[in-house]
Amino acid sequence: MEGLDLLKQDWKKQDASLPKYAQKDLYEMLFRKSSSMVKWIFYISVIEFIFWVGLSIVFAIFDKDNTMNKPEFQVFNWISNGIFYIVILYFMVIFYKNYKGINSNDSVKGLMGSILKTRRTVKHYVWFNLIFFTVSYIAVSYIMYANAAFETANANVSPLMLFATLAIVLVVILVVLLLFYRLVYGILTRRLKKNYTELAKIEV
Repeated sequence: MEGLDLLKQDWKKQDASLPKYAQKDLYEMLFRKSSSMVKWIFYISVIEFIFWVGLSIVFAIFDKDNTMNKPEFQVFNWISNGIFYIVILYFMVIFYKNYKGINSNDSVKGLMGSILKTRRTVKHYVWFNLIFFTVSYIAVSYIMYANAAFETANANVSPLMLFATLAIVLVVILVVLLLFYRLVYGILTRRLKKNYTELAKIEV
């Protein structure tokens, strides 16, 4: 009987230790997955930045009518591009810091905080891009219309028709951007949210 009691005690000790090992393994797995996702968010932001710079260069090269070289456009381009690239570079730095920060966390609570911070940064980044593009599109359309840039091409088009066309184009582009951000950043942030939920169970 004494031997059986000792065996039961050993089983109880093993059972008590199993959840701790399981939690540790789960944390390490969630840590690796979360770190990888935050790293990819940073990489994608860099690729997106390069894309926008390349697109600006392409427009400048193929601007046969030198529309963007007109004085009324040059001032706007310098200001808007300056704001855009400075803010985008700022977000890239924050994404990089988020990646480094998540690797320095050695606790469940710290990792959860890093995940929340990353998701919040991505949300602000997406909203900035959408709002900035909308404002820039409206400003460029107004400048072109005010300076009769559409006069020749749209001689037989009424202002109402022109406004409707520009509005439709804006909506289409915004939908495409939303789908892109939802597909790329949305997948990563949703996975981070799932990791956060799993970490919350460990913390409890």
